[in-house]
Amino acid sequence: MRWIRIAVIGAFLLAAATAAVGGSLAGGDRGGSEPTASEPTVTTPSAPPDLTATAEIRRSFMAPGIVAIAVTNHGEAPVQIGGVELRSESFAPLGVQEFDAHVPPSTNPRDLLTSYGEARCPDGVDSTAAPAAVVLDVTTEDGEAHQITLDLPFPNGTLDRLLHEACAAQAVAAATAIELGDLSTAADGTLEGDLVLRPLDGAAIGATEVRGSVLFTVAFPPLAAGPVAGAAGEEIAVPLVFDAFRCEGHAVGDAKQPFGFTVWITIDGADPIATPLPVPDPQREDLWAMLDARCDHDG
Repeated sequence: MRWIRIAVIGAFLLAAATAAVGGSLAGGDRGGSEPTASEPTVTTPSAPPDLTATAEIRRSFMAPGIVAIAVTNHGEAPVQIGGVELRSESFAPLGVQEFDAHVPPSTNPRDLLTSYGEARCPDGVDSTAAPAAVVLDVTTEDGEAHQITLDLPFPNGTLDRLLHEACAAQAVAAATAIELGDLSTAADGTLEGDLVLRPLDGAAIGATEVRGSVLFTVAFPPLAAGPVAGAAGEEIAVPLVFDAFRCEGHAVGDAKQPFGFTVWITIDGADPIATPLPVPDPQREDLWAMLDARCDHDG
């Protein structure tokens, strides 16, 4: 019977060893196959880009009511500007204006031609611009969107000038109607016509000077002897003579404001105010025809 006991004990020990090895292997499998929880990826938002802005006047490329917001990127990566808003108590708000402007790192600014709203003129033509800022919608290289508010320099000579021009235009529009009458061809081939000023609300209106454009000269014989002014509510007419100023093909083709004439108006004896002289379409056609004839463009 002894050998039976030995066999039983051996079998028991073998079973125990097998169970131990199996448990160890199973535990090892579990430890190797169980996925470990990964740490969540945290993306740090990019810092707002290092930008500055100024207000500029670029006469060659700008229409009335436009200011160039010159943005300089002082950082190391380019940015994309998708919107610009000019904020100032001196101009009515227009909200965000859409852009698609790429601004690389550079000491040279990128001009964003931005409209400004109706001028607010608490002191009439003597009004000066209140502090102003621009709000930029900017996207950086990593796709992060930023809204940046940049104060414009103050006092601001550019905005002062634009405000003065706008307030002057308001004052003139409220005081007088300005018309260029029909044009007729003089014996020497120039064009003659009257500048007509019709007062509104009984103002006393006068004129001191008329200036030509990049393509046309304007002579005003009566003003050579001094300003012309009417009594309160009196209409005045100033004879003008138009002639060709430049005939070169490139000058004519590249002219941005060929009819950009300016007249200086006085209201009730105050200082003269420069204001555009409107040129109706028929008079524009007459001026083009005179330019062609005087320059012999058809010859």
